[in-house]
Amino acid sequence: MVLGIETAGAQGGVALLSPAGEHEFVLPLGRSGGGVLPAAVDAVLRLATVKREEIELIAVDIGPGSFTGLRVGLAFAQGMAQALRVPVVGVRHSEVLAGPVVWWPGKVAVWIHDRREFVYMAWATRDRVGAEAVLPWREALAKVVEQPGALLVGSGVEQFRDEITASAPGVTCAGPRFAYPRASEVARQGWDRFRSGGSDDLRSLAPHYGHKEE
Repeated sequence: MVLGIETAGAQGGVALLSPAGEHEFVLPLGRSGGGVLPAAVDAVLRLATVKREEIELIAVDIGPGSFTGLRVGLAFAQGMAQALRVPVVGVRHSEVLAGPVVWWPGKVAVWIHDRREFVYMAWATRDRVGAEAVLPWREALAKVVEQPGALLVGSGVEQFRDEITASAPGVTCAGPRFAYPRASEVARQGWDRFRSGGSDDLRSLAPHYGHKEE
């Protein structure tokens, strides 16, 4: 059984994947929403009629994303993993966003809103998700326009959707439901990563941030 934890953005969640099925709660996190995380985990376990001791793996979004949200989610995942003596796996925010749309025939541009006019941007294909770079959204859009048939996905799309539509009407933007990662996708990708490469080191697992492109 895999517990997925998503706290990197304004909308988060918890999910449990088990042989009996998938159970998930979506959480409106905001600035202080991390306080509901323990209660949400308890609730999803009750919904699935599963005890904490039955959890076999914890998967958590490590970013890029909200500074506070990432630290809340990571601290909770690390504490719970240590208490239960189970492995933990970190999954990048951009990988979780790209996962549900990797079937797209062209490239996928993941945009995670950073602050004001900036986004974390990463290119994704069916095989891999590249490194994130922090860019002004107009500069990021210029790169997308250079790739005909590309799909834009993530919270940055929602932040600048009207501007994108006005200045680059030919660019395809994913809908609002693809703006934030789902905890169930965190759990699925975490399980896949664990099976292929094992767990992360509990103490060294830390938030992941992109870089500023020169």
